[in-house]
Amino acid sequence: MSCQCRHRRARGSSSLAASGFIGTAVCRALAARHEVVALTRSPARARPPDPEGHIAWRQCDLFSARAVAASLEGADYAIYLVHSLAPSSRLTQARPRDMDLILADNFALAAAANGVRQILFVGGVIPDGFQISPLLWNRRDVELILASRGTPVTTLRAGLVVGPGGSAPRLLVDLVRRLPLLALPPQAGSVTRPIALDDLVRALLHCLGQPETCRGAFDIGGPESLSYETMLRQTAEVLGVRRRFLRLPYLPLPYLPLWLAALTARLIGGAPAALVGPVVESLPRDIRMRDNPVQRAIDPDSRPFRAALAAALDPRSGRLRPNPRQPLREEDRHRLREASRVRSIQRILLPPGQDAHWVAGNYFRWLGACCWPFIETELDADGRCEVRLRFPRVTLLSLQRLDAESTPDRQIHLIVGGLLSRTRGPNQARFEFHTLLGGRYTMAAIHDYQPSLPWFLYRVTRAVLHLLAMRRYQARLARLAR
Repeated sequence: MSCQCRHRRARGSSSLAASGFIGTAVCRALAARHEVVALTRSPARARPPDPEGHIAWRQCDLFSARAVAASLEGADYAIYLVHSLAPSSRLTQARPRDMDLILADNFALAAAANGVRQILFVGGVIPDGFQISPLLWNRRDVELILASRGTPVTTLRAGLVVGPGGSAPRLLVDLVRRLPLLALPPQAGSVTRPIALDDLVRALLHCLGQPETCRGAFDIGGPESLSYETMLRQTAEVLGVRRRFLRLPYLPLPYLPLWLAALTARLIGGAPAALVGPVVESLPRDIRMRDNPVQRAIDPDSRPFRAALAAALDPRSGRLRPNPRQPLREEDRHRLREASRVRSIQRILLPPGQDAHWVAGNYFRWLGACCWPFIETELDADGRCEVRLRFPRVTLLSLQRLDAESTPDRQIHLIVGGLLSRTRGPNQARFEFHTLLGGRYTMAAIHDYQPSLPWFLYRVTRAVLHLLAMRRYQARLARLAR
């Protein structure tokens, strides 16, 4: 999970979402002229103060609409650099692109509620043709969601970003360092325009505070159009190693499964497969940049790939400088394990004319019918729902609708008790139904749930049963939507 940051100045304030390698660089650039307040999900990142006193880190749960709204209070501008590839709970039953949609809508709602003047977002360049990777398609959905609540949005669509801690350049460096012979598939000839991290930061600063003149999407890139093969060769030259490259124009296997490519990259480079997979998935695409005023503004001083990569390397080890969050990841993983919370998100096709309020009631009634004769559900007019065993008659889960924060498009049910749940810590477990993209989808999401069962038993029983039930319900509503 990335983070958010907010900076204040004498004539206004602005907000930014990012604690990864891009967000850290943006914060530093802003701190030269502004007081920065940075928001992050990581307590470890929020705890140590900034040595120079220009950046104040604060912890914020971006899955909580209430927390995001409070964090954006007083901000004039917002920079959104959030992704959901890093773990946010001990068990996550959700695809990253589904989590991204919820995070983006929470941010868009908070920006609109606080009168934010502009949201800036870094997406991916959309390639020509009809073959668009799920990662890039998801970035496009995030663009739409950020703009769906009325706040002007500036989207900078970048290709491969070269800087310390970047997943894609790290993959290139590790491949060249560890493999004396690189067998290249035909897709290695596809062309992109890598951009230096410093140039991306300059583009963001150029657009910041210009919601009218910089509204919409802008393709940005470095001064060169390079194939992935050329980038690998230049990487070898920068590292000072000799490597042989074997072109495979007639590769027997026309399709390389993503899981296999991600596993190979994981074994070679040591990066988490969840992070490497989307990077591998989005690489083999031809990208043609569209001319625009933002690109022209950064062109004169833009840095070529070779120089950007050399600046990102540690001169002693020859490795890419680590992501700023790398030293904190072990502490974050330990915290998630100790909290033993569950996040489960499923995307549901919404039948025409319905909303989240209808889905919530329909789901709880369907659950009792689906699990008959073992389970029964009871809903009352006050928004309380009881899920019980029939024999013996025991309450498994008790939920209460949070009327103060629920709307037709968002229904929030707090998990307030039951045999299968325990409450501990400041975060309240909740079951949310969240309608997005003008009623195209409803996201059924469980956040911060702490099971009462021992963890090993929960993983093989209750977690599996919940996922199976949600799959059946998804299929049911998909049939109704058709």
